[in-house]
Amino acid sequence: MSDEEKPPEKPEIPKEQLEQEKKKELEAKRKELEENRKKLIAKAEGLEASKQYAEAIQTYDQLARISEELNEKDRVKIFEEKAKDMRKLDTELRKSAEIESQKDQFEMQKDKAIEEGEVFLQEGKFNEAINKFKEVIQVAEKLGDKDIVEEYKTRVQEISSQKSELIRKFEQEKKVKKLEVERRGILRKAEEAVANEDYLVASEQYEQASALSEVMGQPERAEIFMSRSKEMLEIFEDIKKREEEEHARAEMEKMRIDLEDSRAKVLSNAEIFLEKGQFSKAAASYEQAAKYSLDLGEKEVATGFTAQARDIREKEPELKKEFQEEKRRKKRRKERAKLIKLADKFLEKEEYLEASDMFIRCAEKSKDAGERDAAKEFQQRADECRVKEKEKRDELLDRVAKALRAVITLRLMEPEIASDVFSWEELTCVIKAWDVGAAVITFKEGEATITRGEAAKFDAKIEGTSESLMKYCSGRYHHSRWARYFGWIRTTGNNNELKKFEKVLKLPPLEREVEKLYNFSAISFAACSGLLAIWILFLQPLVAIQFIESVKMLLAGETGFIHALGGIDSLLGPDTGNLIRSLYDFIQGWLVILIIYLPGMFILLAFIPYYLFKRVRFEGVKKEKTKEKKRVIRRAIVAQAEKAYKSGRFIDASRLWQKAALLSVELADEDRAAEYAVRAHALKGKTAELKKQWKIEQKKELEAKMKKELEARRGTLEAERKKILQEAVTAEDDGRLLDASRHYKLASQLSLEIGEKEKAREYSEKSKESKRREGDLRRRSKVEKDRIRAAERIDQFQGQLKEALEIAEVAVGEERWIDASKYYEIAAKYATEMGETDRAKAFKGKADEYGKRATIADKKEKLESDRRQAIIDAEAAAADGNYKQAAKLYLEAARLSQEMGEKEIAEGFKATAAELQTRK
Repeated sequence: MSDEEKPPEKPEIPKEQLEQEKKKELEAKRKELEENRKKLIAKAEGLEASKQYAEAIQTYDQLARISEELNEKDRVKIFEEKAKDMRKLDTELRKSAEIESQKDQFEMQKDKAIEEGEVFLQEGKFNEAINKFKEVIQVAEKLGDKDIVEEYKTRVQEISSQKSELIRKFEQEKKVKKLEVERRGILRKAEEAVANEDYLVASEQYEQASALSEVMGQPERAEIFMSRSKEMLEIFEDIKKREEEEHARAEMEKMRIDLEDSRAKVLSNAEIFLEKGQFSKAAASYEQAAKYSLDLGEKEVATGFTAQARDIREKEPELKKEFQEEKRRKKRRKERAKLIKLADKFLEKEEYLEASDMFIRCAEKSKDAGERDAAKEFQQRADECRVKEKEKRDELLDRVAKALRAVITLRLMEPEIASDVFSWEELTCVIKAWDVGAAVITFKEGEATITRGEAAKFDAKIEGTSESLMKYCSGRYHHSRWARYFGWIRTTGNNNELKKFEKVLKLPPLEREVEKLYNFSAISFAACSGLLAIWILFLQPLVAIQFIESVKMLLAGETGFIHALGGIDSLLGPDTGNLIRSLYDFIQGWLVILIIYLPGMFILLAFIPYYLFKRVRFEGVKKEKTKEKKRVIRRAIVAQAEKAYKSGRFIDASRLWQKAALLSVELADEDRAAEYAVRAHALKGKTAELKKQWKIEQKKELEAKMKKELEARRGTLEAERKKILQEAVTAEDDGRLLDASRHYKLASQLSLEIGEKEKAREYSEKSKESKRREGDLRRRSKVEKDRIRAAERIDQFQGQLKEALEIAEVAVGEERWIDASKYYEIAAKYATEMGETDRAKAFKGKADEYGKRATIADKKEKLESDRRQAIIDAEAAAADGNYKQAAKLYLEAARLSQEMGEKEIAEGFKATAAELQTRK
């Protein structure tokens, strides 16, 4: 390789720089070790403080190694010595733990021995107790507890020296405990009896407990239980006495209720007897009710019933007569009720005439029953029904007249009918609807006049129901003769005159009906022709006769049909069989043809010309209908042209006149075609001038119309105001002042519209006055209503107050203080509502007094319950040998007795507690 290809050499690092870098590394390592040492020192001190010496030794060894790396010999020694000290402390800690463990075991052994010794003492096993106490002394000597050693040496000596006395006391206490357990059971039974309110059993149990206390040598306790026994006996006797009183009261109440029920039943029977007219029985019932009232102690009521019975007996003939009269009245009322129901049904159906008859009969029944006001009312309702019937008939007659007017108007729109009517002289026709009334139609100079009523002189008369007349006029009876024959329509007068009227009054059939009848006639004609052809071509008479004869011969031959007919004799009898055979022999071919073939052919030959005639007839009617349709179209076009001309649309009017002229040409009506063509030509070229003239005329017409409307409106407003003022006066007379005020206000507004301001002001003042008077009346009415309501409330409160006081007095008598306080509170409330403040205060005072008594009674009951529980717990504790707890509970019972005011019993409980405190 050449010099150019050699790699470049690394530059040499100076020695000083290497030393500095090494120095920096050592310095960094030193700082890290010092940091670790600080942390380990803190950890070691913490472990030393918490007496974790084993871990502290390891930590100090680590600190010694770190100090050695840092070349700090002094610190290495310090940490090594610290580790030695920790090892010594660790050893001492372990030894003291072992000592403490042994000490704890000795303590446990000592406590166990003490406990077992005490148990042996209580069980009367004194030798075993001495051995256990000696064991305690030995353990205490090991523990070095001199006080315990001295104490239990003394107790061992005492027990050893007084063993016989202790055995005697133990036997006695054992007996007492047994009696205590027995007494506790008795007391528990006594408390259960008290809880169940069985006070006699409780008294007996407390007496037994007192006897046991005497045996146990506890005279104070015996006295307490005896007093409790007497108390329970008193409560039992008190309850028994109260129950007897309640029973007696209930018996009296039951007797009273029975008497009241019997009296009520007798009075009910008396009412029934009076209703049935049995006055003697009714008087006897009232006498029986008087007897029951005397038994109830209600002398005044009994006197009333006796007087009532005496009156009935004295007035019996008059009462019987009155009863018969009332019976007859009731019968009439029942009949009247049925008639009213019938009348209501007729009214629902709007059959006012029948309803009127029913009301007239009701009026007669009411007169017969002596009810003249009701008779007048029914007579008035009958008159109203007759008025409604007249209105109904008038309305229906108006409808008939309008329908006739419509029919005549439609018919007169046809030129042919109109020209015929115009050619008539004066003709009169009476149209009489049997269920509505009559109308007279008078034709004169082409005009028809319709008036109500029936004329004396007439040219023709058509009668029928309103329904049949409408059908007749609307063309639904195609054959008027059939309508006459069946009685649907009756006609009177000359036939020519009748035909004239029928021509006008009968509308022609509609085009679709004509089309329908035309098609039906054509189809029927074709069908009958086809059947006749089949009948003649295929059903030839000679061929049919030969066929029938051959069939008869065939049946009479091989089949033996005639012989088979002979078997019918056994089923139907010989007479019936002979009749069937004779009929079979009588049937001939020519007879069959005569019965079936010829009548069918004759019927078809009759129907073919009939339907042919109908077809030809309806074809002519159809053509006439087409012409009539064109006339109707022309009439409508002419009406539109007239309307366009009047409204100033002259171009449209000219075009429509031209169309009407063309239709007239199609109908061959040359005169009208020329007339309509002249009118159309006259409008051409004069449109502007005619329009100007039309506007002037329209303006004049509009002014005249507005003037007329103003005058008509003024008259209408005045008439309306007059009507409203009449209603206002009527409302004032009836006392409806608010309605009168409203009417006067409307009259004022109408007067303003008319322009009469003075009258408007006058009516406005009247409206305000009426409203003011209405307000005064309302205020006075409200005050009066409040006064009446207050009086009613006072009466109501008086009754409720009386009831509340009665309940409160009963509660006081029975020493139910809570109920007494409650009802006296209610009485105070009612008295306050009535405004009697003095009585309210008195009742409030009584309520507070009885409330306090109730509180005292509740407190006493609670104290009694607490004392009873304390005594039971005390006896249980004494039975268990816990005399301190028993003494404490007896002191609590003494305190409760002191609070109840029973000082002697409290002293007894204190003495019992003192006696128990002396026991060990």
